[in-house]
Parts: sequence; structure tokens; C-alpha cells
Amino acid sequence: MQSMNEPRRLTYLQAMGIDSYVSRAQLPGAAATRRLAVVQAVQAESDPAVPVQPDAPGREALLRSPRADVPVVERPERKSVNEAVAPVDKPQRPAMVRFNLAAVFAGGVAWLESLEGRPLATEQVKLIHAMARAVHGEVAAPKVAQFDWPLHSNHQLNQDIGAARAAVGAFLQRHVDEQHCRAVVILGQQGAEFVDVGQLGGMACVVTLSTAEMLQNPSCKRRVWSDLQALVLRV
Repeated sequence: MQSMNEPRRLTYLQAMGIDSYVSRAQLPGAAATRRLAVVQAVQAESDPAVPVQPDAPGREALLRSPRADVPVVERPERKSVNEAVAPVDKPQRPAMVRFNLAAVFAGGVAWLESLEGRPLATEQVKLIHAMARAVHGEVAAPKVAQFDWPLHSNHQLNQDIGAARAAVGAFLQRHVDEQHCRAVVILGQQGAEFVDVGQLGGMACVVTLSTAEMLQNPSCKRRVWSDLQALVLRV
């Protein structure tokens, strides 16, 4: 290990505020004192073991300048923890729909009406039975079924209008086959929104006023009878 030279040692002592005293004369029995001239501006001496080339770039310059044979890979900038991250838009699920359909099967016709949360009244069933007799003649007592949507409470499954129409189509197809229906009458525009007639295999379909509208305003029955003439001609 190389010892520190005297001028540098004195400079360090001066920076730390430590006074260094040197005897003016040679002390008896002491080692010979080396008399050195203290220079105020002392330049840092280079390490004699490592020769310094005047044209060689410094260490910092070598670190800053990339080598020609080494590819430079740019690192992505790291985002600060406190940096605001743009929210990711989640895909929105289709809106869930709720409705109730009453299906009355009489005279070979499936009569459908939206209940809108209300129960099917006896007067409505009697009116449908009377319309079935007017179209087909004497018919048996009507059979009533109800379709409620959604079918379950599992929100992870699709419960939009498309899934509702598919479920209504399967419901109607099963009952139409059992009752041997030849036509479908949708009573009210609300019910027409949930029925896909294309799923019924080309059956005749008539959309007219609801029984609730006819019971509230009996004069509407003329319009309904006019709409049902297409089924009367088929019979």
C-alpha cells in the first residue's frame, strides 16, 4: 500500500481544521525531518502505476459513449407510482330487460299479451276466448301459460333483449307444437317487441290492440276484428 504524500496529507489536515506543527530544528533521537515547501494550490497527482494517455477519453466519456459493436437497447421509462394511470374502459354488458307475457291457446291460435307486471284478469281470458270463437267457431276452453323474464337471477349470463327473444321463441314453439296452433296473435305493441316471428317457422302472425285497451275502450274492437280478418280468411 502506497503511503500518502506529505502535501496531500497537509491539505487534508487543513480542510479538517487540524493544525500541523513541524520542528524548526532537528530533535535529538528523532527521525530526520523532511523539509517540504507547502504549495497552496495542489493539483491532484495521477497514479504513477497507471500511465495517462493524453488522447485517451476519460472514464465518464467512455461510459456515456456507446460502443460501435454493442447494440444500444432503450429501456422503457418507468412510470412513477403517483403518476395518474388512464382508466381502462371495461366492455359494458347489454342492458337487462324485464317483462311478463301471457300466452292463451284457443282455437288453434296462440294469443300473446304483455302483462307489464299485472296479473292476467278473468275478463281478458274471456275476451280472448270470444275472439277465438269468432275466428274459428266453437272452441274448447283456452289454456293459459305465462312467460317471465329473466328466467334466473344469475347476472353473469346474458339477459338482454336478444336472449329474451330467443327464450320466448323456444317457449312458444313448445306450446304451439303441443296445441297444434296455426297462427299467432300478438295483443299490443309491447308484446311484439319480445316476439321474433321468424323463429315460428313461417306461421301467420297478426299484431293488434291489447285486451286491456279493448276493455278500457270497447270501440277499439272494430279495429281488432278488422285485423283478424286475415285469420278468418285462412279458416
